Amino acid sequence: MIWSIYYIVCYNMKKYIQHSVKKSLKERKEYYLYDIPIHIINPLPDHIDINNILEDLKTTIPYEFFVGLEGIYVGEFPELEDRKIQAMLKDGAIYLSSFENYPDVTDEIIIKNIIHELSHLLENKYYYEIYNDESIEKEYLGKKKRIVDLLRANDITFAGMGKLFFSEDYVDELDDFLFNNLGYDNLIVLTTGLFLSPYSVTSLREYFANGLEEYLKGDRDYLKEVSPILFNKLDSLFEGEITTYGS
Repeated sequence: MIWSIYYIVCYNMKKYIQHSVKKSLKERKEYYLYDIPIHIINPLPDHIDINNILEDLKTTIPYEFFVGLEGIYVGEFPELEDRKIQAMLKDGAIYLSSFENYPDVTDEIIIKNIIHELSHLLENKYYYEIYNDESIEKEYLGKKKRIVDLLRANDITFAGMGKLFFSEDYVDELDDFLFNNLGYDNLIVLTTGLFLSPYSVTSLREYFANGLEEYLKGDRDYLKEVSPILFNKLDSLFEGEITTYGS
């Protein structure tokens, strides 16, 4: 009887310790991705496992690709809410939503958001190596011209359409037109087989970012089929065939 009580007490103590450790981990305000600080300003939903996210990123992406990233901040930031986005790269750091209004968010969605913003950091670091031969830009612009042709074939045309789609000064306006006027649900019919997502039509930077997401966390065969030049460039980057200019 005494031994039974002893084992019950030990079992309950073990469960209590496990619960306390999990609670403590949840309440932590700072983590590290390699040596990069992750600041939790507002907590992520309870079902999100931040440790799993960080381990996945370390398994997927070599350390050198994170060099230059000053930190990741998790919280409810007004700029994210105003722009209706979940993450952004700003001043060398990634600002990530805490997803308090997204009950269906998953670890994988958060990982892809971080990868997407990391791609913009990589663009800055490897800009010459990625874009100097203009091959990705030519592939992207050829696809965008095809989209414009398809829109016109469906009687969607207006004054200034060429400037809206092909001027770098109108990226925000194009994003607004595609999302609010044309609608991604309609656009996806036209972009399938040309672009990985309707959002990647917006700019060359988003074309590259979507490609990196697909390369690391999606279907590489599909990426190679849809965007072969982008695939080859990413493959060279991650296979170590591309180094920073001058190194």
